[in-house]
Amino acid sequence: MILSALKSIFDIDNVGKRWGVRILYLMTVILNAAIHFNPWADTDFSPLQSWIYSYNSMTEYDPEVYEALMTSFPLSAGNIIYILTLMLSIIILMGSAYLYAAVFVREYRKEKIATFKDGDEEVINYAVSHIPDKPIEGRKLVGRYILIMLFTLVAGVPIVLISAEFLFLAFLGLPFIFTAPVAYLSGDAGFFKSLPYSARLSKPYYFVNMRSIALVGIIAVILYFALPYLANLSLTAYYIIDAATKTWLWLSIARLAALTYCTMKDMPIKGSRRPFAI
Repeated sequence: MILSALKSIFDIDNVGKRWGVRILYLMTVILNAAIHFNPWADTDFSPLQSWIYSYNSMTEYDPEVYEALMTSFPLSAGNIIYILTLMLSIIILMGSAYLYAAVFVREYRKEKIATFKDGDEEVINYAVSHIPDKPIEGRKLVGRYILIMLFTLVAGVPIVLISAEFLFLAFLGLPFIFTAPVAYLSGDAGFFKSLPYSARLSKPYYFVNMRSIALVGIIAVILYFALPYLANLSLTAYYIIDAATKTWLWLSIARLAALTYCTMKDMPIKGSRRPFAI
């Protein structure tokens, strides 16, 4: 069952006719790999590490030493450029994940509508008009995508900092909020209603969702610690494989969120019935 769940989660190109998500994956990998080869970026933070060590070594407050440290903060322009490129990398990955989740739900619903095969056009129109989960229109999807990206750019850092302060609670609440962006991008809920709407759907699926998130998290942690060893063999290969792996993980997370959302919508849990294993 676990292997089946992993296959469902990590089979990222299994969407629609496949070529669209393959292009998305390839473009995201290229953009993230290119960031590592930025000629103006400086990855040497050893002066900053020495500065932090000196600052932490102060046993008592000395105005002169403190002022000298503050005026010699060793963060170069290259360091700043490197940090900005890393932030850009996260934005690209987040944008690709949002787009993947939106395309997944849209294609899933289009395929569901396509199952109504009947020679009578009136029957088809009647059936389609009574399906509650219609694919979102392309124009509306673009507007919602732009809005959620703007929200991520503005509120992303504060949300991450707050979550880091309450890490355990954030982890426990993750299954409730995990599918909120999908609920919004699918067109089922408005911007402010998507979070409570997602939480209501997720309540009976809490432990199933937690299991799936934990599976992806464990694999991500293993890869996070294993990939840097490639840098000892070839730095160029490490940059490319790192970009490819990160993109694959982010799109897998987006696939999990979209698959979870579609499952919760189509197969709500009633009473003690065993939920569908995602």
